[in-house]
Amino acid sequence: MTALQPAPARTEATALPIGISVPRKEDERLLRGDGRFTDDVQPAHLLEMAVARCPYPHARIVSIDTSAAEQVDGVRQILVGADVLARTEPLTVLRPVPGAPKLPYYALAQEVAAHEGQPVVSVVATSRHIAEDAIELIEISYEPLPHVTDTLAALEPDAPVIHPGELASNLLVANPEGAGDPVVRLAEADVVVTDRFHVNRVTGLPMEPRAVVAQWRPGARELTVHSSTQVPHLMRKQLAEVLRIDESSIRVSASDVGGGFGLKLGIYPEDVLAALHAMTLRRPVKWVEDRMEHFRATTHAREAVHDFTIGATADGRITAMTNTYATDLGAWNSGFGSAQLSSVVFTGPYRVTDGYVERRVTVTNKTPIGAYRGYGQPEVNFPIERLVDRLARRLGMDPLELRERNMLRSDELPWKAVSGAVYDSGDYVRCLHMAAEAVDYAGLRRAGRGPRPDGRLVGVGLSSFVERTGYASARFLARRGSQFGAHESVTLRANRSGGVDLYTGVSSIGQSSETAFAQVVCGVLGIGYPAVRVHAGDTLGSPLNTGAFASRTMIAAAGALRDASLAFREKTLRIAAFRLSDGGSAGPVDPADLDVVDGEVVHRTDPRRRLRLSEVFSIAILGQGLPPEEEPGLEVTAHFEPPDAAYSFGTAAAVVAVDPDTGDYDIERFVMVHDAGTAVNPKIVEGQVRGGLVQGFGAALGEELRYDPDSGQLVNGSMMDYFAPTAADVPPIELLHTEVPSPVTTFGVRGVGEVGTIPPGAAVANAICDALADLGVELTRLPLTPESVWQAIRNARTARG
Repeated sequence: MTALQPAPARTEATALPIGISVPRKEDERLLRGDGRFTDDVQPAHLLEMAVARCPYPHARIVSIDTSAAEQVDGVRQILVGADVLARTEPLTVLRPVPGAPKLPYYALAQEVAAHEGQPVVSVVATSRHIAEDAIELIEISYEPLPHVTDTLAALEPDAPVIHPGELASNLLVANPEGAGDPVVRLAEADVVVTDRFHVNRVTGLPMEPRAVVAQWRPGARELTVHSSTQVPHLMRKQLAEVLRIDESSIRVSASDVGGGFGLKLGIYPEDVLAALHAMTLRRPVKWVEDRMEHFRATTHAREAVHDFTIGATADGRITAMTNTYATDLGAWNSGFGSAQLSSVVFTGPYRVTDGYVERRVTVTNKTPIGAYRGYGQPEVNFPIERLVDRLARRLGMDPLELRERNMLRSDELPWKAVSGAVYDSGDYVRCLHMAAEAVDYAGLRRAGRGPRPDGRLVGVGLSSFVERTGYASARFLARRGSQFGAHESVTLRANRSGGVDLYTGVSSIGQSSETAFAQVVCGVLGIGYPAVRVHAGDTLGSPLNTGAFASRTMIAAAGALRDASLAFREKTLRIAAFRLSDGGSAGPVDPADLDVVDGEVVHRTDPRRRLRLSEVFSIAILGQGLPPEEEPGLEVTAHFEPPDAAYSFGTAAAVVAVDPDTGDYDIERFVMVHDAGTAVNPKIVEGQVRGGLVQGFGAALGEELRYDPDSGQLVNGSMMDYFAPTAADVPPIELLHTEVPSPVTTFGVRGVGEVGTIPPGAAVANAICDALADLGVELTRLPLTPESVWQAIRNARTARG
């Protein structure tokens, strides 16, 4: 007879399966076509909504005649601006611009529409086709008003003021920050480099456009809203405020969301309109955005003009940085509005003690700006890293050497930047060298720029960065007027099958939070990965939370998951110990001697003493056979707020070959070395970085929303002429990772969702300028099209005579 062996002791390494690429929980339903997106919601008696939009960039609404449309068979209701004014408040803002006055923005334009695509009339009918046909019969008389669509032109004294009732000019507000005395340091500097950099206006293109289904039960006074939102709880808050009803009367559900990228943060006019129609008609109302509407009505991003300056000593020590930038708000302040991270990380990973940054938020007659993956960090990385390369050329130094000389070292962290940001930990120099070695930077330098037999010149470019992920604290957010918190919340609930139901308000938007959440819970509890079922994105069953954005989810959720799992585990073991001790001849059992293994609670030294988890959970749920001091039930809700933000970091290196006659270029190598702290699931990290890089390449190489300055019209607002990259357009990507745990987060995790968008523009531009260094070419504008490179070559040759 074989002697029984003691159960293995549970160690931290086996308890937390962090670092393992387990299969994604989301994939089973998504790959089988069983996902449930908003347009899949088809309640009985459904009506559909269409929206009439202003065709002008700026116009007074003289009159609206809906009489002919009202006679169309199937039309059920038409709303105009006066209806909305009588029944709602202006759309609320989740992240106000500090110090800025409010711009009253209603779901339908009132007397004046301020951008092409702003909703003016909404129609609900028995089908979308009928609603759109009815819109064609609505007679809307407009008086076009002077407009301005250029960011800098909007700040000129003679520019037409877009909101004269609230603003004296188109400068919404200026937000200055800084430390030290950069004016004196720049005056003392041996070398000063400065230039103006233009960052292009772009938009995200989620596979699922915005969508909403609103249902009103008048007897229960209950509004159910199915939405493709990233923030169900925040959307619920805003709907309550705008619709003037109790928040407890609203349920927001986002089962599956086909991509968000920051575009689906907070409410839009169409969400309010669908709810108003549903509440009046007492029938469900659906609206699904088409792509033409997306380009004119879903928030845009990025557009800014940076006046950036760097001062340095003759031996290459950076002494000061300044950045005054105008960021285009569009016509209204959207739910998240103008990016502020350009100010937070404007000194990059460098040792700068004297600096100044000023954000100048500018109103124009364009679609409102909102959050987009990276949210200010790709924008400012471009001027920083372009000027670092230019500084190196002025000093006769290698760009890698200059970066290394000024890069913060591990023993200098944490470091408080002049913006007030506190960089937590990292090894910036290691990433720099890994990227350089991966592309054979030294070998490329020895080989020279060429030309090759085909006439092309070869260049190599670097771009180093830090990325703020998550938020410092609720106090930090409160000082900026933000209407959300920095914490995350989860609920764990036992079920009789021996599994755990995990409830979170975080929407499933493709970021694999269901998988990562389940990994942490199964590790801390010791139960099997399949036994954790994640219920995401529904305000009905989940604890109040903030949502999926700002690379914040795991930073905050890891702590809530750990705390909830530990409390859940401790009660499980107490109940099991009591049951195993009850009437047992072997004596009482200490919960500390028990472990959870393969769906059972097992005694470590006497494995014959065991209970199935399903039995333990049933005892708790029934409340029968519990220890005297224990309450019935086995359910834990935990909230966690990290003490500070965590900063990801890294370096990208690009190798390009440029035709000096045409400006055409090929990216032959692109290597990115990145640190996201402890990787909960390396495969997810890899996917998030690659996805961000593709969007980063899109904005760097081709995407740009262009407005005609004379007509104010968006000239490329369709998928036919907005050049988003396809798989064939993305260069080969090589990823390397380091893993420095963050000291300010649970398990040492850092955010990873946005980092890929940051370095492509600067790395590729630096490589192109390196290849064309003998011509004196400098690139200061995104995107980096072959035409823009050709024009820069032509300008450089003209300047040289």
